[in-house]
Amino acid sequence: MALEYLTFYQGNLATGFDYIYAKKVANHAFYVNAPASLGASIMDITADSFDFSQENHLKILTDKDLRQFSSVWQNITFQWPNIERQLTMITADWQSEYKQQVPGPVKEWGLTMKWSDEEKPRQIIGYNDYPENFSQLVQWLNSYAGGKLR
Repeated sequence: MALEYLTFYQGNLATGFDYIYAKKVANHAFYVNAPASLGASIMDITADSFDFSQENHLKILTDKDLRQFSSVWQNITFQWPNIERQLTMITADWQSEYKQQVPGPVKEWGLTMKWSDEEKPRQIIGYNDYPENFSQLVQWLNSYAGGKLR
């Protein structure tokens, strides 16, 4: 069972959505942390063109869709096996949906994981409700934005 990609988002329509993308492609893996303040378009992580590496540096700077992410991506090739383990450990007992009615704006989030041995990606969504260790996932995913090796 190998992780092919993951996407994570959180936010709401009023504040915008923060997105994190991570993907393993052939001989490398990358991570993109796109905060709502970046104003970036939502990308299709399954597209072959959504690929970040040093070899693609010129394409990243010139492609209109990729350029918006040129300053927010990291090479995580060496961390990929740990990412697979951590993601499996953190989300092992998560349900597919969490929701709770509360006054005020909706706090929405979602996690999509595609594993090589599964036909369809696993999707987990939430509205104003979270698994018990949700903050652990968020902190762990955001740690890669600072270039930290986890």
